[in-house]
Amino acid sequence: MTPAMPQPFGETAARGLDALLAQLLARGIDVSCLVVTEESAASVEGARQRLRGLRGGERLDVAVFTPRRRPVLLRKLRSLQRPFSETLHAEGFAEALATRLAAGYDVLHLEQLWSGWVGLDREHAIVNVYQLEVLDWQGRRGLGLGERKALMQMRRATRRILKGSRHVRVVSRRLRERVRAMNPALECTCVPFALDAAHYPLQAPVAEPIIGLLGSMHWLPSRAAAERLITRIWPRVKQRVPRARLLVGGWNARRYLGHHAGPGIELVENLAHPSEFFSRAAVLVYPPVRGTGVKVKVLEAMAYGVPVVTTGEGIEGLACQAGVHCHVGEDDEVLAARVVELLGDASERARLREAGRALVESAHAPAHVADQMLGLYERVRRA
Repeated sequence: MTPAMPQPFGETAARGLDALLAQLLARGIDVSCLVVTEESAASVEGARQRLRGLRGGERLDVAVFTPRRRPVLLRKLRSLQRPFSETLHAEGFAEALATRLAAGYDVLHLEQLWSGWVGLDREHAIVNVYQLEVLDWQGRRGLGLGERKALMQMRRATRRILKGSRHVRVVSRRLRERVRAMNPALECTCVPFALDAAHYPLQAPVAEPIIGLLGSMHWLPSRAAAERLITRIWPRVKQRVPRARLLVGGWNARRYLGHHAGPGIELVENLAHPSEFFSRAAVLVYPPVRGTGVKVKVLEAMAYGVPVVTTGEGIEGLACQAGVHCHVGEDDEVLAARVVELLGDASERARLREAGRALVESAHAPAHVADQMLGLYERVRRA
């Protein structure tokens, strides 16, 4: 069960599941995929057709359900009982799930934490956790009444799902530590995030001094990273490299960052494909202060061959080493210095380009991740 259609350039869950599905089908495994999403009909149909064309695609059964707008009182009642569970009440979903489970199954794979409500009373269920929003919200100040209520409900839902689950897959050691702290009895396994390098042809090296950041700006960690880059790191870089330009892209970039527009800064939003951004950037600078889970844009940059400067938060869940596959720093001055050095050293950019691409093709290869997931599935099935 997933909240997004599996596809290589969708949200985090969509990408991770797409890479895994291709491997499972190619290995002769039957998969029934129940999708509860508000994506457009065109997007859903395009993804469906692509999945049918995969090797072993005839073994895949996809059913899509659209969440319905319920009366306010009913939504509030359900939220009190089970916060963040509204999408699970899509018309026809419960019946379709019961039918498929009754026919027999080995593992019930649940994408994203809120889908974990489905597995609380069922055997052989495993919840895939890509990030913990309750941790991403830590340190936020000046929350409004609605935000405080959402955070309270988020905490309730996180505790209840994790305490009521038996098997959880996470993508980083930090997530495993935090999840186990909430429920020491959990069987919590860390399996890396998969990214299919075949979808990411190496981009031509960019000689111009263009640094960039790409991310969904409605997600707080990406927006905070962009604001830090624009207001604190970029001025230091610009002072030392006057010809440098800054490119910031992603969903709702102008909406959230438009007030930062200025000389040498370009904001681009709602890109049709990430290559539109990565083909223009000489260096990706992604300096999050807080944000759990894998930062897919950092992994994408490495796949495209774009050198990366980031923080420790930026490489969470990645099998990379600072100074080998990317440059890592925490202080604004250190990050700016690394960027300036890279802009002036084509050989170092070329070295990081090769090292980053090799990392994606090995540690995060779909076949490598699928091997680990199949081992995990077997343990869940026998439990």
